[in-house]
Amino acid sequence: MQKQAATDGEEENTAYTQLAGGLNDLSCDEGYCNTVDMGALHAPRRRPPFPRFLMEMDELDEEYGLGVLLSKEDKTHENLSSCYDLQVDLSLDLARQEAVQWILAVNSYHSFSAFTAILSVDYLDRFLASLNLSKEMFMKPWMVQLAAIACLSLAAKVAETHVPLLLDLQVDQESKYVFRPKPIQRMELLVLSLLDWKMNTVTPLSFLSFIIKRVPMEDHKHMEFSALFERFALSLLADSRFGQYYRPSVAAAAITLQVMKQMDFIGEDFECCKNEICRVLRFNKEKFEAYDQLIGRMRPV
Repeated sequence: MQKQAATDGEEENTAYTQLAGGLNDLSCDEGYCNTVDMGALHAPRRRPPFPRFLMEMDELDEEYGLGVLLSKEDKTHENLSSCYDLQVDLSLDLARQEAVQWILAVNSYHSFSAFTAILSVDYLDRFLASLNLSKEMFMKPWMVQLAAIACLSLAAKVAETHVPLLLDLQVDQESKYVFRPKPIQRMELLVLSLLDWKMNTVTPLSFLSFIIKRVPMEDHKHMEFSALFERFALSLLADSRFGQYYRPSVAAAAITLQVMKQMDFIGEDFECCKNEICRVLRFNKEKFEAYDQLIGRMRPV
């Protein structure tokens, strides 16, 4: 019995020793902590260099994407200025201005994005350019207002996650006309038909991501740049020359220069950026200079 008790005692001691050793393995080595430079442990790690072949692929993808945008722009805006002249038809120009102001007011009321408003006006301008109706019908303001409602509804369906009902969309109390849903839906179909269902069109905002990479500024200023860019673009919508004579790429470049002036870019950075944008977007420099002067006289909304 004594021998058995001794054996049991030895086994208990062995088990205790193994358990204590395991716990020691889990505990931190205080001596090690005292010898290690804790500042070095918490120092920011350097990012490994970005592989060169991935950078080259990114540049190729960017060039391809930009080429696709410019090609789409050629197809949708090539004949826009020759289809109609709002400067000649003053009544239509006035109706368009009122329609655009309505779009901006409703867009703001529903907290839609700037892209939705710009897309709506693009649809409206292309619709008016494509509509092959008599001049007498062009002069009817209610038709332009109905088209504006349809264009905003379509743009919201493209760009927004929540679209109000057609009656709720007409919230402007100062509007001269209020339409039932059925006429608006018929106008939507007419707009879709005349635009060949090409609703993912090119706008100045389409070029923002390409332009912002070429503007020499710190990362934390990108949001400010984008916000000013959108405000300038919105401030130009009521002017019929915005979509009639100047392509979105030209508008985007000219807006960029105005934003840079607003953010106090001067000297070599400004000139280098201007030349780089001209090279990348490959647009008519004469129209660009004229457009730059035009929006230079305007202020963001």
